[in-house]
Amino acid sequence: MSTRKAPEGPFPYPTTPEWAEHLYEAITNTCAAEGFAPVPRQAVLEALAPALGQGEAKRVVERRRDGRVLRATAYHVEQRGTDGALLLLNVALHGAATLPWANNDRTRSEWLHPSPDNLARMEELVDQQRAVAEWAMARERAKTAQRALASTAPRAEKDAAVAAVKNAEDELARAQRELQVREQALGGRRPLPVVRAVVEDGRPLAALSTEEVRAEVAGEVQRYAVEMLQRRARLRSYDLVESLVQEGQRESTVVVLQRTPVIGRDGVRRHIWRGRQVTGNNRADARLHVFELVAHQLLAGVPQYLVRLKEEDENRRLVLLDLGEILRRISTLLNTEYAEPDRDPEGRAERALRTAQVPARVVVGAVTPERLEESLRQLNVHDHLRGQLNYGDMDRSLGLWSTLVKAYQAKGVLGELLAKEVVQGRIRAGKLDEDAIADALVGARALDELAALLPLGDEVSPLTLRDVAVRCATVMVFPPVPPRPETLPPRAHMPTGRYWPVVRTALQEASWAQSSTPRTDRRTDMWAAVVAQHFAYRGNPLAARGLFNARDVQHGVRPDARSLVSLLTACRQEDAEAWEILVRRHLVPGLINAPEPFVTAGQGSEKGEDRKGVRRTPANAVQALVNAYTAPPDGVTRDLLIAFAEAVLRAPESAGGVGLVPGTFWAPDAHGNPREGTLADKGWFDTTFPKFASSRKRKPSESSVDDSDGEESEKGEESGTTTEELDEELPEDALTRMTRLRSDLSSVVDSSRDSVATAAEQLRTLLAHIEDAVQAREEAGAQKEHPDARILYAEELGEVKKQGVEIAQLLDAAALAVMSL
Repeated sequence: MSTRKAPEGPFPYPTTPEWAEHLYEAITNTCAAEGFAPVPRQAVLEALAPALGQGEAKRVVERRRDGRVLRATAYHVEQRGTDGALLLLNVALHGAATLPWANNDRTRSEWLHPSPDNLARMEELVDQQRAVAEWAMARERAKTAQRALASTAPRAEKDAAVAAVKNAEDELARAQRELQVREQALGGRRPLPVVRAVVEDGRPLAALSTEEVRAEVAGEVQRYAVEMLQRRARLRSYDLVESLVQEGQRESTVVVLQRTPVIGRDGVRRHIWRGRQVTGNNRADARLHVFELVAHQLLAGVPQYLVRLKEEDENRRLVLLDLGEILRRISTLLNTEYAEPDRDPEGRAERALRTAQVPARVVVGAVTPERLEESLRQLNVHDHLRGQLNYGDMDRSLGLWSTLVKAYQAKGVLGELLAKEVVQGRIRAGKLDEDAIADALVGARALDELAALLPLGDEVSPLTLRDVAVRCATVMVFPPVPPRPETLPPRAHMPTGRYWPVVRTALQEASWAQSSTPRTDRRTDMWAAVVAQHFAYRGNPLAARGLFNARDVQHGVRPDARSLVSLLTACRQEDAEAWEILVRRHLVPGLINAPEPFVTAGQGSEKGEDRKGVRRTPANAVQALVNAYTAPPDGVTRDLLIAFAEAVLRAPESAGGVGLVPGTFWAPDAHGNPREGTLADKGWFDTTFPKFASSRKRKPSESSVDDSDGEESEKGEESGTTTEELDEELPEDALTRMTRLRSDLSSVVDSSRDSVATAAEQLRTLLAHIEDAVQAREEAGAQKEHPDARILYAEELGEVKKQGVEIAQLLDAAALAVMSL
């Protein structure tokens, strides 16, 4: 920078090094007095002090006899008295000083779990992006050289220039195709960066740090995070950028100081400190847009030509890394422009004036730094779930999931539930690292943290870790409820155990006795969104509708203790129950979240010429696969079923065949061998496991008597047990009859709903058939059907309509009667 005095103006300059040290001293002393762990010194010197507005450090610090401290009016404590308590510094920051936080829960559905495989794919993607950029530059250089040739140049030189352009274009096209393949391998998403508390001298501090990555990877993560935020911002009913230009930023947002360790192209390791917007992510991006900056450049380095001062020569190879230097240059340029009497009213200085400084609450202390990321995430979730910034459907479900996991932790039952229901008592709850497991379940860490929960015999692999994560999600969303005590009076309150109340409180549901379809759908949607995060390709969450019912919500879903290997072995040994468990609890996620999904939502939005398979409900598709084990359709064998199940389970990690998208596979034949050229997709699935019209078969309740009980009673009679057969049947007492009818009601309602749904599907098929016939007649120019035939059809449809009216009347009567149940 020039040694000349910087021009005065509304845009602030960074805090001096002397006052930066004074600020760190005040923060450290105040945190010690309040019982908080402070932020690291480098975080204050490299991220906070450069970002402070003019005179802010002096305003918030006061000097006492025993040292400097923060003024009492300059900070406050959030969530005081809890493990997640934070000490927040109330200051004004430079409008271009902070970056959007990638861990924002409003875009959580757009990120993958940070597994080693996904991180490796990310590295390959960034390398390919660099190759595309290099070939794009090579093409431009070749075109420039071609245009520079004189018309009198020899033919050989002209031909060489044309060949150079053609070669660059061909290589660019090849690199772009390869980049598309890399994008497909990640499902168009990116692995979520893992953040943990910074540790210095063995002591965790109140700042976050990511894992060390290449600088290019860090820049790509930031670019992608902003792109996802901008997609969500399109849902606003107003232009946020113009709102900030006209009115500025009125509300105070939360900022956390975060370190990003990177490795440059020259192999040099360095730490990048920046303030990250935990709340107000879109505002941070909009402010940078007003300042004409790009978030990933502010992180990895701003090109010198973008912030070049007047007395400097342009250097296209120079990149500025220091935040203080970047902000100093921006303020100098804008203050210079603002000082001009005839400045452009639509210029950058005028547009950025109202966001020159913005209010913020910066995290400078934490009671439990290890849980800092979780505390900030919950703060972000609360703003969207309870505030005015709406979630998307899938992001709302993931926000509820994050709240639910936190609720299990707060009640101290997370380890107990997983140890009892997932591990089946093999490991004591006290030996499980609840914090690590909770982070893995919400996507803040890799699934490797769940290795302790794997069933015996399962090796640690992406397949088994994903499966145990699905087991955890299932048992946490649908926790088991203890059986009704025999001595409990009929109208007494039903004890729901330790887990069901946690879900009810976190999701703000009605009491256990009130069963409803919206509650079932809400939990199912949440389960579907959580499960989808473990796959590169996300299916429609509505594809899980109907796979869980009201009984699953009220009584819970108990996972089978057997490993995947054991279940597959049991299926080979003609165990129909094992097959149903394998399909419903282990295959369904892969059937929905596949590049070629086998189970879809079956809604009208799928109507189109390119729609594969038939329209059917998800429950129908899954039940058809379950029934194929005991009543196989033509051409379906046990070998085919087992091969299909194994392919679905390993599909996300499979490389596919020649010409196949990763995650897809060839359909198996009757012997279980892949049929080259026949892709396993929804069309093949619906043909192999055709749609059926029968209603769902009611499963026997847990209290029903099984075959073994019958055998024992027969043996008891042979061993001398006396019985007496009366001439008349004993009448069933009213209490027993009431209990039986109540227990059967849920399955009867489910069966009726499926029957009505089947009738509705048949009527939609009828309407489509009639419309196609009318269109075909019009295209052919033929006469209308004979009037008598049309009248006959209308009369028959009228009879069907009368039955529909009768169904509606019966449902109204049933809804009225059930209120007296």
